[in-house]
Amino acid sequence: MSELLLLSGGIDSIAIAAWLRPAQCLTIDYGQRPAAAEVDAASEVCRRLGLFHDVIRVPINELGSGALAGKPVSEFSSHEEFWPFRNQFLLTLGAMYAMPRSLNAVLIGTVQNDSRHADGSPVFLNQIADLVAQQEGGIAIVAPAIHLDTVELVKVSNVDPSLLGWAHSCHTSHVACGRCPGCNKHSEVMRVLGWEL
Repeated sequence: MSELLLLSGGIDSIAIAAWLRPAQCLTIDYGQRPAAAEVDAASEVCRRLGLFHDVIRVPINELGSGALAGKPVSEFSSHEEFWPFRNQFLLTLGAMYAMPRSLNAVLIGTVQNDSRHADGSPVFLNQIADLVAQQEGGIAIVAPAIHLDTVELVKVSNVDPSLLGWAHSCHTSHVACGRCPGCNKHSEVMRVLGWEL
């Protein structure tokens, strides 16, 4: 199977890149505030792993909400990082990118604890996988770490700590704010792994 990984530059997608070594990696700048740092992190990770990396820019920041968009939290979610239909949008773009390049699967770095959002749940991922597979190209949508938490994924992937040091998890800036859910998750994972500075 020839796979495309949606590589955000965060811990989970970097671990999957190191673990599965996909044929190609794609970072999508959709207008999120930390996009520049995410692109830098993903590019460096791919350079170090010898993976092909591409970036596309499809700005939809006017449709976003919460910390990633620099806007108030949506009335539809209590989570400050919530962006409506984000994973559906990213997976659709991934499939659109994959098809003409003869890539037959799109990997997403969703982990077990992402199920606090509907689009991070196994139910959502199974349904969108079925939907995309029914369409021309028969692209598979795969979340290889959906049954693992981030610490378990890092251990399974055997990712080098120096590579994971490039991860950018902040939701609000190109420099880690140290306060948002992404920064908090990053700090907690590093602490549990014993990799904190």
